[in-house]
Amino acid sequence: MTITRIAAAMAEDDPVQQEEIEINTQSEIGGESVAYISSFDDTFKNVNIKKQSKKVKSRFYRLRKKFEGIEGAESKYNELDNVDGYGLYAVAEPPYSLEALAGLLDISAIHQAAINARTMNTVGLGYVWEKTLKGKKKVERASGDSDKEKNARKFFVNEEEKVEEMLDSFNEEETLTESLIKVWIDTLAMGNGYLEIGRTRDGSIGYIGHVPGAGVRVRRQRDGFVQITGNKAVFFRNFQDEETDDPINNDPRPNELIHFKFYSPSNNFYGIPPAVSAIAAITGDKFAKDYNIDYFENKAIPRYALIIKGGKLSVKSKQAVVNYFKNEVKGNHHGTLVIPIPATMGKDVDIKFQALENGIQDQSFDKYRKSNRDEIVIAHRVPAPKVGIYDNANLAVSRDADKTFKMQVIGPDQRVIEKRINRIIAELTDFLKFKFDEIDIIDEDLRSRIHDRYLRTEVLKPNEVREDIGKEPIEGGDEVLPYPPKAKLQGGSSGSGVGAPIGNNNAQGHGAPVGNTNAQGASPPRSRQDSNSTESTPESSTGTARERGQAQDVGEGSKS
Repeated sequence: MTITRIAAAMAEDDPVQQEEIEINTQSEIGGESVAYISSFDDTFKNVNIKKQSKKVKSRFYRLRKKFEGIEGAESKYNELDNVDGYGLYAVAEPPYSLEALAGLLDISAIHQAAINARTMNTVGLGYVWEKTLKGKKKVERASGDSDKEKNARKFFVNEEEKVEEMLDSFNEEETLTESLIKVWIDTLAMGNGYLEIGRTRDGSIGYIGHVPGAGVRVRRQRDGFVQITGNKAVFFRNFQDEETDDPINNDPRPNELIHFKFYSPSNNFYGIPPAVSAIAAITGDKFAKDYNIDYFENKAIPRYALIIKGGKLSVKSKQAVVNYFKNEVKGNHHGTLVIPIPATMGKDVDIKFQALENGIQDQSFDKYRKSNRDEIVIAHRVPAPKVGIYDNANLAVSRDADKTFKMQVIGPDQRVIEKRINRIIAELTDFLKFKFDEIDIIDEDLRSRIHDRYLRTEVLKPNEVREDIGKEPIEGGDEVLPYPPKAKLQGGSSGSGVGAPIGNNNAQGHGAPVGNTNAQGASPPRSRQDSNSTESTPESSTGTARERGQAQDVGEGSKS
C-alpha cells in the first residue's frame, strides 16, 4: 500500500470552533460505463437525407407535414426533424439498442467468454455430410451388389467434393465455418444474426457471407431488410424471394438475407439475446472493476475529511489540500502536504485527517463480482468450466454438465441452423444435407466398445465403422460379420463347433471367417467338463442328466 506523509504548519486568521473539509479522491464510479452503454447512436435515427437516393428523398418530403393557405401563406411548421430512417425505410425499431448490446462484449470478459464458448461448440467444430432421403434410396437400390455399392460409395465421395468446392468458391475471404461463427456471435450478442446470399445473372448462388447485424433492420411488411452503412441504405430480399422490388435503390438483383434470431414473445420482428436478462450483472461487474481501478489509480488513498478545530483555513489553503489529493497523490507514491497556518491562531488549533471509508479496500466487491459472473454464465446456459471457471469442479459433475449442455443447449441450436443452411445446400445437390459436428462426450475406449457391439449384432458393417472413425473402406467390408450367436440361430448346435450351419466351412472355427479373432471374443470359453477329453463330474455331484441337459448345450459332450 502506498504511504503519504502529511505535515501541517499551523496558523490562520479568523479562527472558528470547527470546520470540516471533505476530500474525495475517487472519481465518479460507473459514470463512464453508463455513458459508454448509452452513448451508441442509432444510425437509423440519424439519417443524412442529402446522401440518400432520389426515391428515398421523394418519400422523405412526402412524409413531412405541410399546411398552405391563400396568397402564398403557409405554415412554417414541419416535421422534418421527426422523420427518421424507421419511417423512411418502413422498418421496425428493435426493442433494445443493437449497437449497445454489441458493445457489452467489450466490457465483460465473462460475457464474451460465454458467447465464444457457446459459438465454438455450436458452429465451430466443423460439419459433415449426411445422405438425404433421395441419397438413402440410391444406396438401398445398390444394396446386395458389391459393384453397385462400390459405385454408389464413389458417387457420394465425388458429390461431397463437388459441394465443398462450390462452398469454397462462394467466398474468397472466409470459409463457411468462419461466416457461421460471425453470424452466431451476432445472434448470441444481439439476438439477431444475418447470412447474406448473392446470386449470379442466371439466378444460381454465387456468394455466401456474414453481414454485421447491428446495422440491419427488418421491414414492417416482412418483405426484406434494410442496412445502413456510411449513410447509404441497402435493401435485401428474404432468402429465395425472386419477386420483391427494391423500394430504396431500384436494384434489379438485390442480395438476400437469412435471419437467425432468438425468439422472444415480446417482439415479432427481432430476437432478444440471453444477455438482456443479465445486463444488470454485466454492467454491475463493470462498475466494480472501475471502482477498483480508480482506487489504485489514487494510490489506494480512500476518501478523507480534514477536520480543523479552533481555526479556519483560507480559501487558498483549502484549494491546496484538495488539489493535492486529486492531482499529486495520483502521480507520486510518496508525497508531502504542507498546510501553512499563522501563529496568530494560538496553540489550541487541532487538525485531523479522518477516513470516510471503513473496511477492506483491496479487491472490493469480490463476492459481488462472483455473483455477477455466475448470473452471466447461467443466462448463457454454459457450464462454468467452458469459460475457465473451476470452482468446486470435479469429473463427474463436468461430464454431466457437458451432456446437458450438448443435449439441451447446443443440440437444439445446431438443428435450427442446419435447417436454414440446408435450404442453401438443396440448391446445390439433392443427395446430401449439411450437419454440424457435435461435442464428443464419449472417449475412444467407450466408442470402440459400442462399435464392437454393433458389429457383433450386425447393426453395422465393417466399412460403416471405418467411415465413422475416418478410415478408408476395405475390400469385403460391406458384408456383416457372421458371429457365433447368428450361426447358432441359423443352424442349431453341432458337435464340432458352436452351431454353424451344415456345410459352413467356418464350423471348425467359431462361426466367423478364418483369421477373424472377433469370434473368440464373442464366444465364452467352454468349461473343462464340456470337453470330450475330460471326464465329467459324477452325476451324484451335478444332478441328473435331465438337469445337466437343461444347463448345457445338447451334444457338447459329456461322456455317457
